[in-house]
Amino acid sequence: MVRPKRFLALTASVAALALIAACGGDDPSEDGKTAADGGTLEITHWDLLSPSYGAQMWELFKGYEKNNGAASLTKQEITRQDYETTIKSQIAAGGGPDVLAIPDTFLPELAEAGALESLDGVFPADMKPPLNATNEGGKWRGTQMAITAQIAPYAFMWNKDILERAGVQPPTTPQELVNAAKTIKERTGITGFAVRHRIAEENPWWIDFYNWPRGFGGGWSDGTKLTIDRPENIAAVKAYKEIFDSGSFPVGDDASTFRTKFKQGQLAMLIDSTGVPTAVISEKVPSTSILSSKLPFPTQNTSHVGIYFGINKNAKNKELAKDFLRWLVAQEQQQEMSEVLGNASTVAVDTTVPQEYLERNPWVAAFRENASHSKGAVIEGFEEKTPRIRHIVLTWIEKVLLQDLPPEEALAKAAQEAAAVAR
Repeated sequence: MVRPKRFLALTASVAALALIAACGGDDPSEDGKTAADGGTLEITHWDLLSPSYGAQMWELFKGYEKNNGAASLTKQEITRQDYETTIKSQIAAGGGPDVLAIPDTFLPELAEAGALESLDGVFPADMKPPLNATNEGGKWRGTQMAITAQIAPYAFMWNKDILERAGVQPPTTPQELVNAAKTIKERTGITGFAVRHRIAEENPWWIDFYNWPRGFGGGWSDGTKLTIDRPENIAAVKAYKEIFDSGSFPVGDDASTFRTKFKQGQLAMLIDSTGVPTAVISEKVPSTSILSSKLPFPTQNTSHVGIYFGINKNAKNKELAKDFLRWLVAQEQQQEMSEVLGNASTVAVDTTVPQEYLERNPWVAAFRENASHSKGAVIEGFEEKTPRIRHIVLTWIEKVLLQDLPPEEALAKAAQEAAAVAR
């Protein structure tokens, strides 16, 4: 059987990471350098390419050069779509950035392979304010391998001007969502609703799609065994398929495309994470026209995008990298980071949101409320196996969307294949 090129590339990079683990991830020589000795620090985060706040985030990071005059920061720009495969290839070759953003779904793979530097003891136990509870997600086998960059919950978002023009109330149930999308399309010609739905965006689609089983009270495991074909998950896939087939869904659009449509006033509703509202605000869609709520599903549960900062085991100056992270989690920098991200995400320490900001940006409140009901898409009890299980599940869900395979049959097949992986 001929394997597709993408499969071979992923297999090669995973095998290379496994080789790092087998070899113990030998450290490059640091020559006893300290943070005061300075040097060049390379940082990467796909958000640095964000057209709305990437430049602001980089300006925040560059502030470290004023704190440590011997340090110089450079950035590596990697798109979100290419991020994991690029990082794996670089680290496996003995390179890669010094400080890197790590999606929570990617953290177990890197940590298990020994590709990350331990952060135990880097942050003072009595630091004020202390690291908040979200940093527990950066631990692996009891060791702090990363710290929180951003925990971004999801919410249901809509353009209130479009809904008012169509005479539609914000939907609160799956059926109301389908009805609203159809009505908007019929009365205005504008696309009603969008979410990710393409295997080409596999990892972010996995995180996005987790909102559906979560919102229906389901999930992929109970912590000890997989529960892929549980009834709540099947109900979630059925609802997902119904909106996909509604005639008011942009089939084939990737996230960048449908977010641009929202920004241009050509999309009425979407489910997305906290970084999106600031990216879609425009003259056509001012911030006060964007409203949000819990998801239009039976429960208030949502997925969240978990992003952490870690240090590459290959970093040439690890003490400088650690000092940068210590500086980054100080209150002033964290408050600025929260503001850069739109004040709707949780960062490494607790921050506040000015009341006047909430009034100018009414969408913020629901995101912050949903945060306490959110959970990451790493499968509990099967963390390091999540990438393989993810691919199996989404491949079968894609068959539901494109081949009209019944959801019950698709999830039963996915459960059978995933069980073999989980052994």
